[in-house]
Amino acid sequence: MKSYEKNSVKFLAGICLLALVSFSVHAGNTYEGYMLYNQTCYLCHGDSGKGDGPLAGKIDISITDLTDDKLVNETSDLKLFRLIQGTIKHGSGNNMPQWGLALAGPQIESIISYVRFLQRSKHSLPGDPRIGEQVYRDNCVACHGRLGKGDGILTTVMKMNAADHTSSMEMNKHPNSQLIEIVTNGTPGKSLMPGWKEKLSSDEIEGVVAYIRLLSTYR
Repeated sequence: MKSYEKNSVKFLAGICLLALVSFSVHAGNTYEGYMLYNQTCYLCHGDSGKGDGPLAGKIDISITDLTDDKLVNETSDLKLFRLIQGTIKHGSGNNMPQWGLALAGPQIESIISYVRFLQRSKHSLPGDPRIGEQVYRDNCVACHGRLGKGDGILTTVMKMNAADHTSSMEMNKHPNSQLIEIVTNGTPGKSLMPGWKEKLSSDEIEGVVAYIRLLSTYR
C-alpha cells in the first residue's frame, strides 16, 4: 500500500475514533436535538417522526418511520449515530443524507436524544418549547436549576424539594394537563411552587411545559 493510502486510512480511522469518543462522553441535549431535528430531519420525517414530513411523496425514496417498534428495539444509539453520520447505510436503497459532513458529533448525539423522546415519551409537546426556554430561564432556574435537575441557587438557602425535570421515568408519570395546572396555579399547602397565571400567558405556560418535557433524558 502506498504511503498516502496508508495515511488516508489512518486519517479515516482517527475520524471514526473521535466520533466514538464523542459518542461515549456526550449524552446529548434533547432541546438542542429538537431544534436540530426541525432544521435537518423534519422535512422528511415530520413532526412525529413517522416519515410524514412535507417532502414525503415528493421524493422517490422510502422514508423511515422513526417511531416503528422494530426500529426502536433493534437500533442501538451507536448504530443510529452512524446512520445519521452517514458511515453506514440503512438498507440498500437508503438515500439518507450524510449529516456527518454538516454536523458535529455532539449535535448528532442531541438529535438522537430527541429521536428517543419521540419514540419513548408518553406525552406530546403541548406548546412551543422555544417560547418555554426563555420563560424557564427567566423564572424557573432559581429553584429548578439551569439544567432542570432541581438544584437551583435557592435550594442552597431555603428548605425545598424542587422537582427534577430531567428524569424521563418521573416526568412520564405526569400528563400535560397536570403540569399545566401546576405551573398555572402552583401546588397547595406549604409547598414553595407558586402559580404563574398572573404573570404568564397560556401560550407561555404551555411553552414552558413543552420545554420541561425536553429537559428529560430518554437515552
